[in-house]
Amino acid sequence: MKRIFPCFCLLAGLLVMAGCHNTTASSQSNNGLEAAQAAYTAFLSGDISQFSASDTETWGLTSWKETILAGGNLEYTYLDLDGDGTDELLVQYVDSPEAFNGVFHYDGTALQCWQFDPMEGSNRDYPLQNGTMVRQYDSNGASTYTLFLYGTDGEPAYAGSFFSREELIPENSDLPCPYYEINGEETDKSTFEEQLNLLVTTQRLSRSDWTAI
Repeated sequence: MKRIFPCFCLLAGLLVMAGCHNTTASSQSNNGLEAAQAAYTAFLSGDISQFSASDTETWGLTSWKETILAGGNLEYTYLDLDGDGTDELLVQYVDSPEAFNGVFHYDGTALQCWQFDPMEGSNRDYPLQNGTMVRQYDSNGASTYTLFLYGTDGEPAYAGSFFSREELIPENSDLPCPYYEINGEETDKSTFEEQLNLLVTTQRLSRSDWTAI
């Protein structure tokens, strides 16, 4: 399920903003950390009872245990995405967020679902090291990378975007190609690749940051 990004900020300040926005697990209280870990561990074992009925219905969480979890080949990591001092749980198919990706939050008493996407093969969400999220969409020879930060209420705030078109589908399309944008402004290929590499490609988590379920 996708949502609209309501807020805007300058891409140039993204790394600084995300660095302030994100905190490490060391700032969590022992009680809060233990409660969150217990809730996440139960969920990773198939228990969805700590979600509200609304979340379960809205996100289709009934498919979690019997379909997604039962299918195997999943991995997870913890990362503080909203800067509240408590890590979120991120789950995806191994090195394949386009096959499934999910984000789950513990609010101190219950679990909340912020993202649950088992269907969008051309679309995927994945985290960066500083807690920024990327929503990448590939279609008809073009790729869009939308960067955003989660707020403490689970709402995403827009933090920048990249767009490239390197193939025309259909071939008789009159759209410019090749074509590149950063934050909606046209740019050259060299600048596009340099900034995408700086802010996205080199900032992705390493394989060792993920743990197999």
